[in-house]
Amino acid sequence: MSKKKRQTVTLLVLCLVLIAAGAGYFLLVRHQEAEKRAEKKAQQARELFQLSSEDIRTVEYQSKKASLSFEKDGKNWKLAKDKSFPLDQDKITDMVDEMTGVSADKTVTTDCDDLTRYDLDKPQLTVAVTDKSGKKTKIYVGMESLSGGGRYAYCDGDEKKIYLIGTSLYSSFDYNLEGLMSLPDIPAVKADKIQYLKVDAKKGKSFEAEYDKKNSPYKDIYGWSVKKPYSQPVAGDKDELQNLFGNYTDMSFDGGVTYKDNASLDKKYGFDDPSYTLTVKTAKKNIVLYFGKKKGSSYYVKKKGQKGVYLMETSNVDKLVSINALEYVYQRLYPGDQLKLNKMQLSYKGKKYDFDITKKKKKDSDTEYDYTVKTNGKTVDSDTFMKAYSVISYLAPGGNIDKNVQVSGNKPVAQFRFKEGQKDTTVILYPYDGQNLYRVSVNGIMQFTVDKSAVDKVIRQFTSLK
Repeated sequence: MSKKKRQTVTLLVLCLVLIAAGAGYFLLVRHQEAEKRAEKKAQQARELFQLSSEDIRTVEYQSKKASLSFEKDGKNWKLAKDKSFPLDQDKITDMVDEMTGVSADKTVTTDCDDLTRYDLDKPQLTVAVTDKSGKKTKIYVGMESLSGGGRYAYCDGDEKKIYLIGTSLYSSFDYNLEGLMSLPDIPAVKADKIQYLKVDAKKGKSFEAEYDKKNSPYKDIYGWSVKKPYSQPVAGDKDELQNLFGNYTDMSFDGGVTYKDNASLDKKYGFDDPSYTLTVKTAKKNIVLYFGKKKGSSYYVKKKGQKGVYLMETSNVDKLVSINALEYVYQRLYPGDQLKLNKMQLSYKGKKYDFDITKKKKKDSDTEYDYTVKTNGKTVDSDTFMKAYSVISYLAPGGNIDKNVQVSGNKPVAQFRFKEGQKDTTVILYPYDGQNLYRVSVNGIMQFTVDKSAVDKVIRQFTSLK
């Protein structure tokens, strides 16, 4: 082939390529434009009506739970029949937003002849909104589709055309009046700021704990006294109480009943004789909640000094009022101080065992001591004495004394007297069940039992020191 012919063929091929590319580009543009038109057309078909949330002035709805009307008053929504009702503005705003954005996911039929097929003969929800021009827009919502893809609905004036819409519209209106009540806050507190906690129980055991670093009988421990359910205050455990107080830092109501308050409501909801009365105090706050009767899985609740009756779920109430006091008692019945101990006397089986304790700093140490223990002027094994003393000074309460237990006697089994500087402590052991436990009295306060085998071992160690 000559050079001229080759150039001609090449030019022809290039022309064909350019023609094909131009045609492809033209078809691509046409396809994209067609897609845009189809998408726009489909979008227009999905939008059931054009509304602006700013223009809505009234909202009405009917459902199985309620039949309510609301009116826009300036920036806020009001209940039409009671403008003083504390409406949750966010929930009404959600309702309006849902109505202004209703669209059909699918057109089910354009020629419906039987509304009962969709539960639209008696709609599960009917919503009507009126805009500032007075135009009313209404939609009827029926059953949920069997596939779970949405709910059937039709617009006012066109019941032949049935759509499938999302479930969010129905969910936004799924409230009774109480569910739309704005709930007041319960003041938040910090656990480490709580100084007093009390639960008065109509049935069962009450609980009371108080912090008083100056006047508490246990100011030399933590300053916490657990007063109830005990006949006399016992020392409280600061760390465990702090864990308990975490339940009260962010209390809240779970639902509303009424924003009104009068004497007749007290009896109706059980506040004339509350199931529980909860008091939480800090230096600056005093919160008192009354828990009345139960309603299903909730309690009626009201706050002292605040109008209204509200609901709190039973599971949340239980965290506030069901307290096992023993868990918050200081776990040393006699909190001995070994560094201050100078005398101890044990009375056991008619004999008295007296011990004098002295200490001397160890060489090259400011915190460790050598102890000397004497009885009747004779030096005894200080290690054995200190091990036994350590057990008795860390003796934990084994449980609360049960009045229904038939005690095996009231004559003391043993008595310890400890002298630590100016402080005297008397610990007396009494029979209890005759097998596993003793009753223990510390300075005249007898609330708990202790492990019998541990105490018996300590007694044997002390009496062996002669």
